Amino acid sequence: MPLFSEAKGRGVVSLVAAETLATVSGCAIAPSPARIAALRVKTRARGTLVAWDRLQAFGSDAVTVRSADDIQTEDDAKILADKHHDPIGKRVLTETGQDLGSVDDLEFDEATGHIRRIITPGQDISGDRLLGVGTYAVVVADN
Repeated sequence: MPLFSEAKGRGVVSLVAAETLATVSGCAIAPSPARIAALRVKTRARGTLVAWDRLQAFGSDAVTVRSADDIQTEDDAKILADKHHDPIGKRVLTETGQDLGSVDDLEFDEATGHIRRIITPGQDISGDRLLGVGTYAVVVADN
């Protein structure tokens, strides 16, 4: 399973035009089930997000989309994917307020976007425990 840190900087390539449209800069995650809902991208064009369901493939060298139309603005995307939903660097708190450190990385399934593990300096947390992501913290269920 890949780590999200390995995906940062990866090119987003159009299958139609065979050109690099953007680079992966972050992600937006959603709980229940824990998954990457969208990739945050840097591009010279208008959009900043690629919804996971618009990806054609998530390869080891590049992410492919059908065309430039798959890169959307936050207003166009049909997902809740603002900057607050990128978990990297955020505190991890349990639902009862226990501080578990901060998110260093995510291990995910490149076919489905399912988050397998939330990686912190002191421990790995099952993605199934994810309850939500806010402006300050990632909240996970107690053990």
